[in-house]
Amino acid sequence: MLLYSRRFSLRMAILLLGFACALGAAAQSFTAPHAKVGLIAENNSLPPGQTAWVGVLFDLEKGWHIYWVNPGDSGEPPKIQWQLPPGFQAKEIRWPTPVRLGTGTVIDYGYEGRVLLPVRMQVPADYKPAKPLTISADIHYLICREVCIPAKAQASLSIPSAKAAKAAADRELFRSTFDHSPKAWPAGWKAQASENGGFFLLSLDTGASESKVTFFPLEEEQIDNSAAQGVTLTPRGVQIKLKKSDQLLKPISVLKGVVVLGPGRAFEVSAQVAGRK
Repeated sequence: MLLYSRRFSLRMAILLLGFACALGAAAQSFTAPHAKVGLIAENNSLPPGQTAWVGVLFDLEKGWHIYWVNPGDSGEPPKIQWQLPPGFQAKEIRWPTPVRLGTGTVIDYGYEGRVLLPVRMQVPADYKPAKPLTISADIHYLICREVCIPAKAQASLSIPSAKAAKAAADRELFRSTFDHSPKAWPAGWKAQASENGGFFLLSLDTGASESKVTFFPLEEEQIDNSAAQGVTLTPRGVQIKLKKSDQLLKPISVLKGVVVLGPGRAFEVSAQVAGRK
């Protein structure tokens, strides 16, 4: 894999590989190098004063991948620049649970195959759905296999006029994505972190013994992504031993990330590091 420093990764990629730009004016989807990308909506209408889900759908060629919000040891996460009608607001991407990519000393976090990046859209109360609405976006992403290609794409989505939400054909894809996305930390569960030399110890109390666990750090350069995660099962949960990153230059007060306890069991976790405030 072609590696980048995080600060200069995109710039170096452009110099080394050139810029792959795929334009699809007024198109819902288009074919870019090693991927098909488009905008889709959960519903066929946007009711005034409510929120609605839209998203960027990637169909990636086999062997190629894109990145999570924390890309890991290399890469860049996708970025979306929206062109919206007056009064509309796009929230942050609701990132699906990633997978570990790579081997050896380089481990990244991202997605392969078909992946939807959902975004909640706020519809203004004074919006009058008298005619079809067009939503457009510039999508910047890095797609990688043995080399990485920085790409920019333009896509648009036309949504019919209606005063009430009507399910679209892609609603099931949104439902499936939400089912496999990290959920809020359940009430009654506990998460604590401590330091032990060059390691963080993340202790999770879920009320039951867990059979396996994987931790994905939300912030870059906090843990050594390639180091094995030591797992100790406990009667009420699990403890994870995480090696600190060599790039971690100052203490942290909170360890944040996603904990995966099994299929469909991914949770956002935020653990105060003992002794740090």
